[in-house]
Amino acid sequence: LVISIFLSGGRSAYTVRIAILDEVGGLGGAVEKALMQNKSATQPDAEVVKIVEHPPAHLEAYLNSQVRSGELDGVLVLPKGLATGTAPARFHAKSMQAMALLGPIERAASGAIISRRLSEEGKRAGAMKNMFRLAQVQLVNVSSRKQEDSSEDSFVIAIIAGMILYMTLIVYGMSTMRSVMEEKSTRIIEILVSSIKPFDLLTGKIVSVGAVALTQYLVWAVTIGVLFASASALTAFLRPGAATPSIHVPTMLLIYLVIFFLAGYFLYAALYAAAGAIVSTDEEAHQVQMPLTLLIVCSFLLFNVILNNPSSTLSVVLSITPFLSPILMTLRVAIETPPFWQIALALILSILTTVWVIRLSAKIYRVGILMYGKRPSLKELRRWMRYS
Repeated sequence: LVISIFLSGGRSAYTVRIAILDEVGGLGGAVEKALMQNKSATQPDAEVVKIVEHPPAHLEAYLNSQVRSGELDGVLVLPKGLATGTAPARFHAKSMQAMALLGPIERAASGAIISRRLSEEGKRAGAMKNMFRLAQVQLVNVSSRKQEDSSEDSFVIAIIAGMILYMTLIVYGMSTMRSVMEEKSTRIIEILVSSIKPFDLLTGKIVSVGAVALTQYLVWAVTIGVLFASASALTAFLRPGAATPSIHVPTMLLIYLVIFFLAGYFLYAALYAAAGAIVSTDEEAHQVQMPLTLLIVCSFLLFNVILNNPSSTLSVVLSITPFLSPILMTLRVAIETPPFWQIALALILSILTTVWVIRLSAKIYRVGILMYGKRPSLKELRRWMRYS
């Protein structure tokens, strides 16, 4: 936990640098002043590096490119229709730290707009009706190819994808271990190894449980697809006239989700199968599985590192580390698709590590499945792995 917090960085360790494009005129300075005056303990440090009034049309796209490259953290656009409430402000951002400013920016923009209305229309009769209407700020993901894609949706999808992998790797890894323990406790394993090699038995067990997992993934995918396809009809039936919620899940994300699940599953299933082979009771199983589960939990604890800056060197290194890559690389793909060479490198390293782990696990499995009684020590496990 301490390492995760340290790697994620604290609030004071990073200053969010933003630019303001003021199409209204005279509003950017008021927003900056309100943003600086109304700072709170939960708000990240912010710095307004530039304010451009009545900007040219191409400037927004140029500043967005600077956000993508990391020169800026965000761009706030104050459109002409903001004062009348006909158009929302747009905050272009990429990192989680920049997006944490959305609430303070909404409050600062609302305060500036209300002050402008009071000064311009406060003396006219009937002007108080819309005087205190709050400003709306739309969050835009600069990493998305579609401008209408919500950055909030991207982060929600990223968290859901990461949590799905986190839970399924633990569930199906433990299922593999339980399967080995069941065969061992009922002595069925003694009959099986008389007609099949232990390595083939281990591989078949991992593949069979993986097939069950993929079948369940398919059921989930079909169910979610049917729900989204019938969302309009369900909304019209339950709440006539209500807007239908829409979340776009990229096809490539679903493909990478399955690929990295398989990469992570085969890696961890081999470890859990070896763990199941060296224990005889549930109490021993709980003790042995804890270090393996903590490897997966480490990926979960490092979510903040990826969410804060998915393109940083630390994020790249963590996402290609074999025992962390299945979850963290999927998280990066959901937020901002990294270069293909990084995805390929993560897969190659994961496959090589999986082959190495399966070879070691097979040596432990070959000896451990016929061992009963006392759990082997680490010294004995090392001796088993040296057997040819």
